[in-house]
Amino acid sequence: MKKITYFDVEYANPKNKSICQLGLLCEDYDSGKLYYPEQNLYLNPQDGFDDICVKIHGISFSKVKDKPFLPEVWSEIEKYFTNTVVVGHNVANADLNALARNLKRYSIDIPEFYYICTLDLAKKYVPPFTVENYRMGTLCKYFDIDIDLEHDAFADASANANLFRALVNNYDIYIEEHIRRYDSIEIKDFEQFMAAPLIRKAIIEFYGMVKGFSIDNKITITEANYIRNWRNQYCLYTGSEELASIIDVIDRILDDGVVTLEESFKLQSVVGQCMDIISKSPVTLGTQVLNGIMKGIIIDGKISTEESENLRSWLSDNSFLSGHHPYDEIMCLLEEALADSLITEKESEYITESIQSILNPIEALKVQVNSVEGKHVCLSGNFAFGSKTDVSQYIVNRGGIIDNTVKKSTNILLIGNLECQSYSNGTYGSKVIKAIEYNQKGCNIQIVKEIDLIEK
Repeated sequence: MKKITYFDVEYANPKNKSICQLGLLCEDYDSGKLYYPEQNLYLNPQDGFDDICVKIHGISFSKVKDKPFLPEVWSEIEKYFTNTVVVGHNVANADLNALARNLKRYSIDIPEFYYICTLDLAKKYVPPFTVENYRMGTLCKYFDIDIDLEHDAFADASANANLFRALVNNYDIYIEEHIRRYDSIEIKDFEQFMAAPLIRKAIIEFYGMVKGFSIDNKITITEANYIRNWRNQYCLYTGSEELASIIDVIDRILDDGVVTLEESFKLQSVVGQCMDIISKSPVTLGTQVLNGIMKGIIIDGKISTEESENLRSWLSDNSFLSGHHPYDEIMCLLEEALADSLITEKESEYITESIQSILNPIEALKVQVNSVEGKHVCLSGNFAFGSKTDVSQYIVNRGGIIDNTVKKSTNILLIGNLECQSYSNGTYGSKVIKAIEYNQKGCNIQIVKEIDLIEK
């Protein structure tokens, strides 16, 4: 055994163990030489913060709201956990359990972890009458080890490295005897959950979808099947009272196997009540509802005169969205098409295609780019190629110039393959929206998928 990773996390709440800070040191145990750079990472856990946890580590949402999510850094840190032994204090029950839960949450494959627990070592070798307890702080004090800042993930990982060496050296411990394999079955009872912002978004867009279904005063089989599939997707997340109440209504509606127009109105009412308790910017909420309505309307691949008129009426009632993408674009389309109070088949196809491009701008706007030489490139999302640093270096090596933000002078907005999966139905990020807005004002920012640009 040579490669050892000292690992510690702090999490936002004890229920989901959503990680808000992560500390890593990976070294050759014999020489002490680092395999990889030390990592002190703050993460946005996309989850609520428990007051007790905040009092312990001092990390609140305001400190990490602009930090990356775990999937955005996993490709960079996964190597710290492969072909290595992870060392931590109560590492299996706390730190590795938290990591495994969060990987499962994001549908990321959980590696095969091997670990040594300094808590277990201390309980086995340090006589109980010599220490008050086996907490890491107490043990570090006993072995005269300094902790820069207790309950800081990186400081604790660093202190644990010294504690591990002290235990091994003082008690002549044969390390290989204490290596254990982490069994992911320990999270078999882990309750699937979604972070509050994602739950809110799912509820808001579902409300828009159901409203879009009923906007022509009928519910088709395709629309009923969507409601059924939505129920099956979100029934896993039993921790949300709002989702649970919506699922209950859907179950009652689907009891006879059909969805009537009256039942769709009832479902809208229940979802609307859940939305009433959601604290959210009116513009964000309205835009997400609009996205849902548009998706609901074109689920059958077309838009009728009645649907167009009712959508225009909804837009007029929500004119506060004017100036916010995609309100003005949709209103302009409808006003022009309804000038004669009739939507022709050709107009229906055009409006449907326009809505599809708004809901999925990556597919609609991506452009094949053969060269980045001399071009300004901005990166967005997570990349299969590697970290953003790796991708940036790839671009620079080929003569490109990296823009940290989307500017009028930006030539290419490059979207990572791992991000494209979520950039649909209006869920695309701020950089894509900014590029679209610039292009509507006459700029020419090419929006390109990673797979269309980077050679493997």
